[in-house]
Amino acid sequence: MQKFITTAYLLAMAVFSKSVFGQVGINTKTPYATLDIKAKSPGTNPEGLLIPKLSGTDIQNGPYGTNQTGTLVYATAVPSAPNTVTAEITEPGFYYFNGTKWKKINSSGSTISYTTIADPNILGYIPSNTATASVDAPASLTLGSATATRRGIGTFGGHTYASYSTSAAVTWYQAYNAAKNMGGYLAAFTSDAEWQYVETNLLTAYSIFDTNGAWIGMVKFSWFAGTALTPDPEMKWITGEQPNHDYSAGGTSAVRKSNWFGSGEPNNNTGVEGFVHVWPKNLGYTKTYNGYTCTHTWNDNIANGNVITVGGGFIVEFQQ
Repeated sequence: MQKFITTAYLLAMAVFSKSVFGQVGINTKTPYATLDIKAKSPGTNPEGLLIPKLSGTDIQNGPYGTNQTGTLVYATAVPSAPNTVTAEITEPGFYYFNGTKWKKINSSGSTISYTTIADPNILGYIPSNTATASVDAPASLTLGSATATRRGIGTFGGHTYASYSTSAAVTWYQAYNAAKNMGGYLAAFTSDAEWQYVETNLLTAYSIFDTNGAWIGMVKFSWFAGTALTPDPEMKWITGEQPNHDYSAGGTSAVRKSNWFGSGEPNNNTGVEGFVHVWPKNLGYTKTYNGYTCTHTWNDNIANGNVITVGGGFIVEFQQ
């Protein structure tokens, strides 16, 4: 028979236990921490600590503030209209409140992420942890003889993004330094959902990207590791972030992972390409994967691609 214990009884027992032992123990008279819970009947009862279960919308509507820092919940569903506080609640699972936003503890299913934070050892500098697209991405700036104009800004997964078109071709390095000066970096898309959000809201939504390309934060470089890493060199995100691998996609002879490069790309044409940009929509290069059709497919080129369809813009990502 299950036993129902009142809150008053539990509080009384906790006070008594603390007064006797100095710490609180459940199923033990010798607790080794502030609260020590021991299993009572392993194998016969569903032992464990059951964390409150809330929908993402209920979590978002809750009055969480600095006093709730460290709160742990299990989200049963994503918010119906996520905001900056709940943007990282992207699937059912455990989340904790860090005082300003909800952070994911685990990832369910077969898709795993090694990191979602830029590695300054690879990026070459420490990106700002306070800069945002809405505050730190200027409406316009000058890159050499070109004027860069901010087109779209948006938020996905706790990061913010800004897309820029330019009046003339700019080099990958110019775009890299512009992003650095803003406190961000050329965008790294480690999941399909991230790329789809940015393409839809920051590129496709602006007709200028029908004819303008845009640099992103992927390049070909070598670890100088010899045969230890194959292929070497290879395309990598400049932030050190790894793409999410969905092993459930299968593969008979090798692990497969999707990307949004156009057909036959990257091809390192003439042996000098290795800097990645997205093609403008009007060229008609598309790729469909998992029901989504990309109209700004990726391509490798030389760093100083001298046509606006290559270096006619760039996308900046911010960690906030």
